[in-house]
Amino acid sequence: MAAPRGNRRLAGHRHFDRGINDWLCKYVYDYIGKDHDNIFKELLATISTFLITTLWLGPCEIVYIWSICNCFGLNFELWVQQFFQLRPFAEKEANMSEATSRRIRSIFGAANFWAIVFYNILALNSLEFALLLAKRIFLTGFPLSTFSIWFITYCGVQLIKERERILAIREEEKDKEKAE
Repeated sequence: MAAPRGNRRLAGHRHFDRGINDWLCKYVYDYIGKDHDNIFKELLATISTFLITTLWLGPCEIVYIWSICNCFGLNFELWVQQFFQLRPFAEKEANMSEATSRRIRSIFGAANFWAIVFYNILALNSLEFALLLAKRIFLTGFPLSTFSIWFITYCGVQLIKERERILAIREEEKDKEKAE
């Protein structure tokens, strides 16, 4: 979970340190979310975590926006995973090549990445800066800068997914060697 660390703009007069983050993860987020594989439990876990975080940081507009973006970022990846496990989509994905499947998932991964970027911009800078950045990317620079940024992000996610795939293959090979 991404949390602001002593940011005066976001945290106000309170300091959000690593210990609080660890406590929230252990006793709220992981406790409610269990294995983080159920959409309802995950949503409840993130909402509960960020309600407590909002109370700790002090309720204000930027904290609300930061919490909503953070909740979305934490849940979006699970929503996409669950979506692709639904029968009609799982069957279609099974008929695709690995590369095509990875490309489709990278599009969603890029959206999740930008949710992470925006909630960290809120935590590290200000609402005004985040709005300026969003305006420049989505309105002023559209379509050239918007599609350029999305393409670069998409390629980055593709590289990450390919690396994860290669590591998973190597891990499987090691497990097979150990079994023999």
